[in-house]
Amino acid sequence: MKKTIDFDKLIEGCLKNDRQCQQQLYDTFAPEMLAVCERYTKTKHEAEDVMIDGFVSVFSHLNQFEAKSSLRTWIYRIMVNSALLYLRKNTEYRIIQDLAYSPEIEDESSTLNTSMTCQEIMEMLRSMPEDLKLIFNLRVFEEYKFKEISEELQISENTVRVYYLRAKNWVIERIKILER
Repeated sequence: MKKTIDFDKLIEGCLKNDRQCQQQLYDTFAPEMLAVCERYTKTKHEAEDVMIDGFVSVFSHLNQFEAKSSLRTWIYRIMVNSALLYLRKNTEYRIIQDLAYSPEIEDESSTLNTSMTCQEIMEMLRSMPEDLKLIFNLRVFEEYKFKEISEELQISENTVRVYYLRAKNWVIERIKILER
């Protein structure tokens, strides 16, 4: 039987610099947060670095956690922000500003049936070009709206839409190729 964690007591202990509480918080969330970070990086080593930076942020800002959302959601958002910061500092994701808007943007209800495992899909997504991967991750996994992505990356909303369409088409083509 899985032990229930009292997150209020855990947070209280972390705020008092109790190393056992900090370790328990880390152990509870690290596997899931590593998976989040892996979506934004090329290697597991990079993802681990991003996650560690994220947890440094978690522990240094835990006193600002207001329980408006779950602790998991709060930590998840910090990890995404940590990944975005990492990308801004360490990669050459460049998004061309002068793309024309493509009217055939998307059908949100479209689905793609595949027999690929989750691991195979994640490996495929790691090979996606960086500029496409960033927008795809923010849209699909983080559920950002086009406007939010535009504001976060400081690019036009139309450019975001075009890159998202390209990313979506890239995924569809790779799945078709891999399933042949």
